[in-house]
Amino acid sequence: MILNYRHKIDGYSLPFAMFIFIVIIILSGTLIMAAYQNSIVFNRVLLIERLESNSISAINIMLSNPNQYKENECVEYSLYNEYADSVTLKKIQWGAFDIFHADAYCKKLRKSHSIMIGSYQYDSSSVALMVPDQGKSIALVGNVNITGTCKVPELGFSQPSIEGKNFTGQKIHSIIKKSETKLPKLNENLKKLDLNYAIKNYINNNNQIIQYDNWEGDSLCTSFTSDTTSVLYCKNKIYIEHKTLKGKVVVISEDGIYIKSSANISDILCFAPYIIIEENFTGNLQMYANDSIIIASNCNLKYPSVAGINNQDEISYIKIGPKCQFYGITFLSSDMSNELSQKSILSISENTYVTGQVYSNGYTEIKGNIWGTLYTQKFILRTPTSIYENTIMDANIDIHKLSTNYVGVDLIEEGTTGGIIKWLY
Repeated sequence: MILNYRHKIDGYSLPFAMFIFIVIIILSGTLIMAAYQNSIVFNRVLLIERLESNSISAINIMLSNPNQYKENECVEYSLYNEYADSVTLKKIQWGAFDIFHADAYCKKLRKSHSIMIGSYQYDSSSVALMVPDQGKSIALVGNVNITGTCKVPELGFSQPSIEGKNFTGQKIHSIIKKSETKLPKLNENLKKLDLNYAIKNYINNNNQIIQYDNWEGDSLCTSFTSDTTSVLYCKNKIYIEHKTLKGKVVVISEDGIYIKSSANISDILCFAPYIIIEENFTGNLQMYANDSIIIASNCNLKYPSVAGINNQDEISYIKIGPKCQFYGITFLSSDMSNELSQKSILSISENTYVTGQVYSNGYTEIKGNIWGTLYTQKFILRTPTSIYENTIMDANIDIHKLSTNYVGVDLIEEGTTGGIIKWLY
């Protein structure tokens, strides 16, 4: 009985061994496959990291010589003449600023980066105030403080008494220089930004054109890495209310644009004959109008915002209402005769802070504060009883309160050096 039992055990050893062998093969194959897949994933991660690095390197190359690249022209080359180092570079104008786009790729993998850059970087020696010499002094009335280099008429500043008010400001902390007889012309890249420019450049070929009257969506967000621009267009008035617009989006109206406080807006461009922002709005955008821009009270236009008017036919008007915060660039430019263009007014209301750069080849009415620089043809002061030319009352201009990290626009084409405004999405 014992011999028979042992014989039966020996008879089952071969199938058992085969079973163990198959299990070992399966486990080994699984481990080998897992190792192989891990190797693929690891190599893919390394390649993605390399493409990420290449994309950032390409951006830095563009920053080192930004004027080398033409707008809307793709440039392709190999960074190091090695495997997986091919990049495509492209420069486009986005309103007052430029966008540099770098696309690193290998096979089907791609890594992109976009940045917004400006052509001016903060310099404490830059001009705080420039007014051309037309043979008249600049009258300071009430609590006026100006800090920074000033280029003003040879007669300089005066301190008359107007409507019972005398000069009560602190000493002008400025380096005073005699100005030229003409205001420097505005940068040509800014002068071309108007409704006609928008229709010509955005209502065409590869862009996604959406008729605003027929659009029922509540949000439109387009990445700056996209090859196309989303364009909301309407011949009639456009009311932006309870909608989110973000990124590479252009809004064009041939009548006018109203922006409500309920709108959620970031980085977009707006073009129209006139643009009105209602009170309590918060966001950042670039606005270009032919006739007027009105920003109501208690608005917060975040950096980098732009409000610009280019006009050849009519008197223009920009008004930034009371208790507003505006971070960026404001300019008013007219190519009409001097007599008409100087009737155009850029107005900064009481308790309003404009941080950045301001340009007006008409009048500037400042009752608030400019933390940055101002170029203007003339000042105007309007009171309930009279109008005074080349007069400032209860206002402040201080370039030293501008952040040392500020990057803006070369307003008068001085050849200034720019920098990165922000990394885009």
